[in-house]
Amino acid sequence: MRSANPPGVSVLFPAERWAFPATGTSWSIRSPRQLRPETRTAIRDYAEGFEAVWSRFRSSSVVRRIADGALGQGPITVELPAADSVMLDLYDRLHSVTRGRIDPLAGADLVELGYDPQLSFTVRDGATERTGALHGRGTWDDVVQHAGNRLTVSHPVLLDVGAVGKGFLADRIGEILLSHGVEEFIVDGSGDLLIRSREPVRVGLEQPGREGHVIGTVEVSYGAVCGSSPHRRSWGEGLHHILDARTGLPVNDVTATWALARSCAAADGLATALFCTEPALLAQSFRFECVILTAQGRISVSRGFHDLPGQIFTA
Repeated sequence: MRSANPPGVSVLFPAERWAFPATGTSWSIRSPRQLRPETRTAIRDYAEGFEAVWSRFRSSSVVRRIADGALGQGPITVELPAADSVMLDLYDRLHSVTRGRIDPLAGADLVELGYDPQLSFTVRDGATERTGALHGRGTWDDVVQHAGNRLTVSHPVLLDVGAVGKGFLADRIGEILLSHGVEEFIVDGSGDLLIRSREPVRVGLEQPGREGHVIGTVEVSYGAVCGSSPHRRSWGEGLHHILDARTGLPVNDVTATWALARSCAAADGLATALFCTEPALLAQSFRFECVILTAQGRISVSRGFHDLPGQIFTA
């Protein structure tokens, strides 16, 4: 995967900070004390293993080998790391509650629109006639089956887990930290935050395109905050990486979203889903709070957000 910083975050948390590259972007971990070498090694190794499976930008990754037909023409079955079943189950829920608007098979649409493994940023001829489930591109519930960590696809397809992947990886890194005796930390996946702290951590919700300018703050001591915006991953007028998988086209009536949830994977996926699905519909399957900034500059918040420590700044 390749990522760019979403809107998201200005964090107050006095601690040691360790930065490392993963998923095509910069990650960091803040903790009260410096992480031991073996802890850092365990985190690096896990992140590398995650990319070896899920990065659509690596020709040797499992998802690229599936897409390129290197594992056969189908059905194709692969055994994934055991923990990855959590991410697959989450995609089941997101695909269902958004009525197909969140779908890892939209990776093929991103390629058509120019966000391909070569980063050509060139829209292919006739792309809009092929993108999306509405034009016949296969869907998660038609093409993919999984039982635990065993994944089967009916034929070669390109899977893109960008809607959830960074948050899922942050959760797994949090588990590694806990297993190494680190009980307080902030895992920062380039703006996707997993927070475990005795004292509340204040997080600023950064306005896209205005670095250092926040539209509000929220305080979190145990949970996750994730932001999503097309601002730093766009390559032409109306072209960016946040798609409605039904049409296969970018969503352009929302500028930024932020989601707060217990797990970082859920917050990450919900921040993306809020671009194309009403919060009330998502709330039928998930517990979360959110902030949405529309393309017209309007800010809306979930009802429970007002009960959280923090505030939204409005003109």
